[in-house]
Amino acid sequence: MQDILERTIYRHGWDTRCRNWVPAQILRRLLKNLPSQSEPILLDVGCGRIGMAAFLNGAKVVGVDVEPPLEQIENFSFQPGTITDLQFPDKSFPVVSCIDVLEHLPLEARDRAIDELVRVASRAVLVACPHGENGQACDAEFQCALQDRGRPVPEWVTEHQRQQYPTAAKVAERLREAAAASGRKVKITLSYSEPVRACRFVRGAAARSDALYLAANLLLGLLLPLVPEPKFENSYRMVMLAELSPDDEVDASSTKLPPAQSKHEDGDAFA
Repeated sequence: MQDILERTIYRHGWDTRCRNWVPAQILRRLLKNLPSQSEPILLDVGCGRIGMAAFLNGAKVVGVDVEPPLEQIENFSFQPGTITDLQFPDKSFPVVSCIDVLEHLPLEARDRAIDELVRVASRAVLVACPHGENGQACDAEFQCALQDRGRPVPEWVTEHQRQQYPTAAKVAERLREAAAASGRKVKITLSYSEPVRACRFVRGAAARSDALYLAANLLLGLLLPLVPEPKFENSYRMVMLAELSPDDEVDASSTKLPPAQSKHEDGDAFA
């Protein structure tokens, strides 16, 4: 019974469903346009419990993490490893995803991690993570709420705040550099997920009691399809897709963020 509850919460609870909702939509569109193949089509780096495989029925997924997953499903296989040293040949997967990992890494490890994601991808890399001041403010507010009520602060909250939060400008810059180092060009598009108000609602419940958190997490998770996708200024998480030019294509180009978005990212714009 406990296992069924945990599986249900992972797939339908707000915290995990909203984390994977926008990435899954993007990946479905991307994967259906790729040639069919018998080998796994997606490498999910930092897969945790089961990762993107739970939200991409039918797609063959290989998950990588430092600890084994908590469940197994038909379209998923696992290999232990670390994001800064992926044990796969160059361009061995059409698509590589990395959901909520970069924010856990020390600053000096992030560039190496992005380099590895690009190295093992032949067509695209999708990265999602809490971003900039929005992410920092939400996590700091959650930590204060927990401490005010004498509740334990999860390790991931303090880990997030040990270093600067990733920004779209810096992640995109490294993606471009890694692509150029492999002789490829890149087209970058940016989306956002998890409205800040919804994030605060669920975390406010979590700061009060486990029972309130369970109720809020499941309620908002079930309502997620009705929640409008946020913009830069009201989002907790950014979702960045880097489409890599094939070896025989020379006319791919990078995209620019609209000025209203790029001006928020430390004054940087995409080239």
